[in-house]
Amino acid sequence: MTSHVRIRPDALSKIATAKGLRSRYALAKCLGVSQSTVGRVLDGEQWPGNEFIAATIKGLGIPFDVVFEVTGGDVASTPECAGVAG
Repeated sequence: MTSHVRIRPDALSKIATAKGLRSRYALAKCLGVSQSTVGRVLDGEQWPGNEFIAATIKGLGIPFDVVFEVTGGDVASTPECAGVAG
């Protein structure tokens, strides 16, 4: 099974609003990505890519798991990863 990074749109919206970013345009400008990218990611039409993830973490000054989560494959349970400590 393939793993993906999924965004938590409600969490991102709350953080953006708290930082005074009240529109998708303002959020896109803060992150340095296009408004259409922000829209597609928030509407679930596109997985967030590396650039979007990095821009969100750096631009908003938040940890990864505040607005993102990894879904899909359970890497830690594969035989290759058994007994491997982080």
